[in-house]
Amino acid sequence: MKKFLVYKCYILLTLLTLTSLSGCSKGDDVKVIFTGKTWKMSYIFREGDPKAYVNFWGEDREAEAQSIATQKLDGNYELDFSGTEIDGAFNGSFSGKGVNASFKGSWRADGESRVMSTYDLKWTGVESDVLAMQFQNAVSSAYKYSGDSNALYIHYKDKEVPYVMALLPKNR
Repeated sequence: MKKFLVYKCYILLTLLTLTSLSGCSKGDDVKVIFTGKTWKMSYIFREGDPKAYVNFWGEDREAEAQSIATQKLDGNYELDFSGTEIDGAFNGSFSGKGVNASFKGSWRADGESRVMSTYDLKWTGVESDVLAMQFQNAVSSAYKYSGDSNALYIHYKDKEVPYVMALLPKNR
Protein backbone atom coordinates (compact mmCIF):
# COMPACT_ATOMS: atom_id res chain seq x y z
CA MET A 1 0.00 0.00 0.00
CA LYS A 2 2.83 2.38 0.89
CA LYS A 3 4.55 1.74 -2.47
CA PHE A 4 1.28 2.39 -4.27
CA LEU A 5 0.88 5.82 -2.58
CA VAL A 6 4.46 6.77 -3.38
CA TYR A 7 3.90 5.69 -6.99
CA LYS A 8 0.68 7.78 -7.20
CA CYS A 9 2.47 10.83 -5.78
CA TYR A 10 5.30 10.40 -8.28
CA ILE A 11 2.83 10.25 -11.21
CA LEU A 12 0.89 13.24 -9.90
CA LEU A 13 4.06 15.34 -9.54
CA THR A 14 5.18 14.34 -13.03
CA LEU A 15 1.85 15.34 -14.53
CA LEU A 16 1.81 18.65 -12.68
CA THR A 17 5.32 19.43 -13.84
CA LEU A 18 4.53 18.59 -17.44
CA THR A 19 1.37 20.69 -17.50
CA SER A 20 3.10 23.67 -15.91
CA LEU A 21 5.95 23.50 -18.43
CA SER A 22 3.68 23.16 -21.44
CA GLY A 23 2.31 26.66 -20.83
CA CYS A 24 5.74 28.25 -20.92
CA SER A 25 6.84 30.39 -23.80
CA LYS A 26 10.35 31.07 -25.00
CA GLY A 27 9.48 34.73 -25.54
CA ASP A 28 9.53 37.63 -23.12
CA ASP A 29 6.40 39.20 -21.70
CA VAL A 30 7.00 42.53 -23.42
CA LYS A 31 4.08 44.21 -21.68
CA VAL A 32 5.47 43.41 -18.23
CA ILE A 33 8.98 44.52 -19.22
CA PHE A 34 8.17 47.85 -20.87
CA THR A 35 4.87 49.17 -19.53
CA GLY A 36 3.48 50.20 -16.17
CA LYS A 37 6.56 52.09 -15.05
CA THR A 38 8.73 55.06 -15.93
CA TRP A 39 12.21 54.05 -17.06
CA LYS A 40 15.18 56.26 -16.12
CA MET A 41 18.51 56.02 -17.90
CA SER A 42 21.26 54.80 -15.63
CA TYR A 43 24.29 54.69 -17.96
CA ILE A 44 25.47 53.83 -21.47
CA PHE A 45 28.13 51.27 -22.30
CA ARG A 46 29.67 49.67 -25.38
CA GLU A 47 27.87 46.49 -26.31
CA GLY A 48 29.69 43.50 -24.82
CA ASP A 49 31.53 45.50 -22.14
CA PRO A 50 29.09 46.75 -19.46
CA LYS A 51 31.86 47.61 -16.98
CA ALA A 52 33.85 49.88 -19.28
CA TYR A 53 33.41 53.63 -18.95
CA VAL A 54 32.47 55.40 -22.19
CA ASN A 55 33.86 58.91 -22.57
CA PHE A 56 31.53 60.89 -24.84
CA TRP A 57 33.05 64.23 -23.72
CA GLY A 58 36.71 63.94 -24.73
CA GLU A 59 38.77 66.22 -22.48
CA ASP A 60 35.84 68.47 -21.45
CA ARG A 61 35.50 67.48 -17.77
CA GLU A 62 33.13 70.39 -17.05
CA ALA A 63 30.67 69.17 -19.70
CA GLU A 64 30.99 65.63 -18.34
CA ALA A 65 30.22 66.78 -14.79
CA GLN A 66 27.25 68.80 -16.04
CA SER A 67 25.89 65.79 -17.97
CA ILE A 68 26.15 63.54 -14.95
CA ALA A 69 24.48 66.12 -12.71
CA THR A 70 21.55 66.64 -15.11
CA GLN A 71 21.15 62.88 -15.62
CA LYS A 72 20.39 62.50 -11.91
CA LEU A 73 17.66 65.15 -11.88
CA ASP A 74 14.06 64.01 -11.70
CA GLY A 75 12.32 64.22 -15.08
CA ASN A 76 15.49 63.95 -17.18
CA TYR A 77 16.45 60.87 -19.23
CA GLU A 78 13.09 59.19 -18.75
CA LEU A 79 10.88 56.97 -20.95
CA ASP A 80 7.28 55.78 -20.64
CA PHE A 81 5.89 53.00 -22.87
CA SER A 82 2.32 51.90 -23.54
CA GLY A 83 0.80 49.51 -26.06
CA THR A 84 -0.85 46.23 -26.88
CA GLU A 85 0.11 42.89 -28.36
CA ILE A 86 -0.79 42.42 -32.02
CA ASP A 87 0.19 39.30 -34.02
CA GLY A 88 2.82 38.21 -31.49
CA ALA A 89 4.56 41.58 -31.27
CA PHE A 90 3.96 44.51 -28.98
CA ASN A 91 3.10 47.84 -30.59
CA GLY A 92 2.42 51.13 -28.94
CA SER A 93 3.44 54.67 -28.19
CA PHE A 94 6.11 56.08 -25.94
CA SER A 95 7.20 59.44 -24.64
CA GLY A 96 10.06 60.84 -22.70
CA LYS A 97 12.50 63.62 -22.03
CA GLY A 98 16.24 64.07 -22.27
CA VAL A 99 17.34 67.39 -20.77
CA ASN A 100 16.12 70.14 -23.12
CA ALA A 101 14.07 68.04 -25.53
CA SER A 102 10.98 65.93 -25.03
CA PHE A 103 9.57 63.45 -27.53
CA LYS A 104 6.74 61.15 -28.50
CA GLY A 105 6.74 58.29 -30.93
CA SER A 106 5.74 54.73 -31.69
CA TRP A 107 7.58 51.52 -30.91
CA ARG A 108 7.45 47.84 -31.65
CA ALA A 109 9.12 44.91 -29.88
CA ASP A 110 9.05 41.17 -30.45
CA GLY A 111 9.33 39.08 -27.28
CA GLU A 112 10.91 36.09 -29.01
CA SER A 113 13.57 37.76 -31.15
CA ARG A 114 13.94 40.82 -28.89
CA VAL A 115 14.00 43.00 -31.97
CA MET A 116 12.89 46.53 -31.15
CA SER A 117 12.27 49.60 -33.28
CA THR A 118 11.06 53.14 -32.80
CA TYR A 119 9.41 55.27 -35.47
CA ASP A 120 7.32 58.39 -36.04
CA LEU A 121 9.39 60.28 -33.48
CA LYS A 122 8.47 63.90 -32.86
CA TRP A 123 11.00 65.93 -30.88
CA THR A 124 10.25 69.21 -29.12
CA GLY A 125 13.35 71.20 -28.22
CA VAL A 126 17.02 70.74 -29.05
CA GLU A 127 19.62 68.91 -26.99
CA SER A 128 23.01 70.49 -26.45
CA ASP A 129 24.23 68.19 -23.67
CA VAL A 130 26.52 65.43 -24.98
CA LEU A 131 24.93 62.67 -22.88
CA ALA A 132 21.42 63.87 -23.79
CA MET A 133 22.37 63.59 -27.47
CA GLN A 134 23.39 59.96 -26.87
CA PHE A 135 20.07 59.37 -25.10
CA GLN A 136 18.38 60.81 -28.19
CA ASN A 137 20.45 58.50 -30.44
CA ALA A 138 19.50 55.47 -28.33
CA VAL A 139 15.80 56.26 -28.53
CA SER A 140 15.95 57.06 -32.26
CA SER A 141 18.06 54.12 -33.43
CA ALA A 142 17.09 51.25 -31.11
CA TYR A 143 17.35 47.89 -32.84
CA LYS A 144 16.92 45.40 -29.98
CA TYR A 145 16.33 45.16 -26.26
CA SER A 146 17.35 42.87 -23.44
CA GLY A 147 16.63 42.67 -19.75
CA ASP A 148 13.46 42.29 -17.74
CA SER A 149 11.02 44.35 -15.68
CA ASN A 150 13.82 45.33 -13.26
CA ALA A 151 16.44 46.47 -15.77
CA LEU A 152 15.90 47.34 -19.43
CA TYR A 153 18.73 47.55 -21.96
CA ILE A 154 18.14 49.29 -25.28
CA HIS A 155 20.74 48.45 -27.94
CA TYR A 156 21.58 51.08 -30.55
CA LYS A 157 24.37 52.18 -32.86
CA ASP A 158 26.10 55.54 -33.14
CA LYS A 159 28.35 55.82 -36.20
CA GLU A 160 28.28 52.00 -36.48
CA VAL A 161 29.55 51.60 -32.90
CA PRO A 162 27.13 49.40 -30.91
CA TYR A 163 26.10 50.80 -27.53
CA VAL A 164 23.63 49.78 -24.86
CA MET A 165 21.58 52.21 -22.82
CA ALA A 166 20.79 50.80 -19.36
CA LEU A 167 17.55 51.90 -17.73
CA LEU A 168 16.08 51.21 -14.32
CA PRO A 169 12.52 51.76 -13.11
CA LYS A 170 12.22 55.27 -11.68
CA ASN A 171 12.20 55.52 -7.89
CA ARG A 172 13.90 52.17 -7.53
